[in-house]
Amino acid sequence: MPKEARILFIRFSAMGDVAMCLPVLKTFQNKYPNHRISILTKEAFVPLFKDLSNVEFIGLKKGEGIFSLLQRVLKLQPFDLVLDLHSSLRSAFVCSVLALKGAKTHKIDKRRAAKKKFLNTESALLKPITSQAQAYLNVVEHFGFKLNIKELSPIQSAKKNSNQRHIGVAPFAAHSSKTYPEDLMQTLIEKICNINSGNQVILFGAPGSQQEQLKQWCDNSAQLRTNAGLSLDKELVLMTKLDLMISMDSANGHMAANVGVPVITLWGSTHPYAGYQPLFQPFKNSFLPDYERYPQLPSSIFGEREIRGYEDAMRSINQESILSRVKEILNL
Repeated sequence: MPKEARILFIRFSAMGDVAMCLPVLKTFQNKYPNHRISILTKEAFVPLFKDLSNVEFIGLKKGEGIFSLLQRVLKLQPFDLVLDLHSSLRSAFVCSVLALKGAKTHKIDKRRAAKKKFLNTESALLKPITSQAQAYLNVVEHFGFKLNIKELSPIQSAKKNSNQRHIGVAPFAAHSSKTYPEDLMQTLIEKICNINSGNQVILFGAPGSQQEQLKQWCDNSAQLRTNAGLSLDKELVLMTKLDLMISMDSANGHMAANVGVPVITLWGSTHPYAGYQPLFQPFKNSFLPDYERYPQLPSSIFGEREIRGYEDAMRSINQESILSRVKEILNL
């Protein structure tokens, strides 16, 4: 391997998975600064990498076809190594073509067998499987680079500018089976505000219907505001000012963890042991349904499988326990 290898990392989506690879890339860059890194991802996700220096970005444009993308990649200088952190049809095609050009390639192990076994295990016997971050590290280590998960750290430290507590709340998720019920979330937010009148709660949602819903929640409350109108890079700056993030099993939790913010996660049909718990967070920051009442949980890795009769599973999460942990983290 040359002392200054050209290395291409590929991870297109989803946003949470892209966010989870950032500490790996940052640690790799710090430990092996002589290598030249390029990152192939969705153009919309490029702001997530703003804390990496001397990196070339290849952004997949919205609606762009694979052949157009490949033409742009092939116009670049040849790559020595290609690390496929996604293992999708698109990334596999890029790897195959670059391998013909002389690059050495390796793809992530998606741990399908381990995940299937995990979902078929009784909840009381669940043990953590290989995390997504460790799976990324395994791709890196395949080429002889020595990185340990204990070496990973937030890509930057959160910066607090006042004594006022700022709490982020991201109440949405990709699937209803891992989304805390709306009425309970509003109650939780109200209780957080009542802990201390100086608390500022910032609600995070995607543009469109989510932000419109959050604006309604903010009516008549000086303690609530939303991320409405902020670009992704400005959202990331805002997260550095948080004292705490409360999130579903979703990207916001991973982004907040990356900037050193404590993250409380609420889980429904998925489970933190399945490999997607936000990095650097203790397990006591994860709040789960009552598995005695809902023994078929967890039912899926990503939340796409919903079990009939389990619609109220997340209502069994002890809200007072969440509030107690909030107070503990905020020293209130």
